[in-house]
Amino acid sequence: MIDLHMHTKYSDGSDSVEEILKKAENKKIEVISITDHDSVNAYYELDENPKLKELYSGKIITGIEMMSSYRGVSIEVLGYGIDYKNIKIPKIDIEEIQKNILENMKQVSKKLGLKYNEETYYIDINNSVKQYASVVMGTELLKYDENKQILRKIGNEFETTTFFRVHQSNKKSPFYVDLTDYITDINKAISIIHDAGGLAFLAHGYIYPFQNKDEVIEEILNTTEIDGIECIYTNFSENERKKACNLCKKYNKYMSGGTDYHGILKFDIELGSGRNNNMNIQKELIGDWISKLMFF
Repeated sequence: MIDLHMHTKYSDGSDSVEEILKKAENKKIEVISITDHDSVNAYYELDENPKLKELYSGKIITGIEMMSSYRGVSIEVLGYGIDYKNIKIPKIDIEEIQKNILENMKQVSKKLGLKYNEETYYIDINNSVKQYASVVMGTELLKYDENKQILRKIGNEFETTTFFRVHQSNKKSPFYVDLTDYITDINKAISIIHDAGGLAFLAHGYIYPFQNKDEVIEEILNTTEIDGIECIYTNFSENERKKACNLCKKYNKYMSGGTDYHGILKFDIELGSGRNNNMNIQKELIGDWISKLMFF
């Protein structure tokens, strides 16, 4: 069993590196990759504390999940086998960006007549449940029954952790935020990963709010230098998994898979096994590219 998509406290996960490794060991996961958002700090910690690696007997592929955009929609690109000491991650002020986004969402909420609490409506970059405006917004809106009727008129039901995809990244939502001025586009993200010696994969392609998801994924495979796509993912249906795998075969691209584990932030997703044990990714899925990479 493998899991190539997980997050620690260095981005928006709740587990430390030590906790991640212990859980991976207990679950007998053979290969993992820590893929924090625009951060490789987990690997610096492993480098500085070799005893941590002794907690896990499996193999670790260096990884990152880079914020990116395509057609004006926020997407992510996973990088595997990167030289974490030399990857050129774009310098952005995440805290300032999230504060600006949250302020915009506050104005939208006022216009729509939605209730929220000013005292809990803020960004704290050091708090995993307060780092991102979408999580703060989603949490606030779902607290109050008075909001439900208004939200039904807007459409697109959401949970705390899905507000970003359902509304913030959705051009049809009043909460849509165009982040293209703040984040790099997909081609630049792929280039950054390649320059760091890694392979680039489209992360969870079927969760993005594109009208024709199959068409967009195929377009990305056909027009960019992407190396592969995440074919097995917690929120994918069995049909979506099959379609993703078939697209990789059609365009001779690599396959990957992971749970997108965040700890308590996505409390119903377990490392290695996903939601309600809906995942068991076998190492054979990555057999044609794993040998091309150096392990941590």
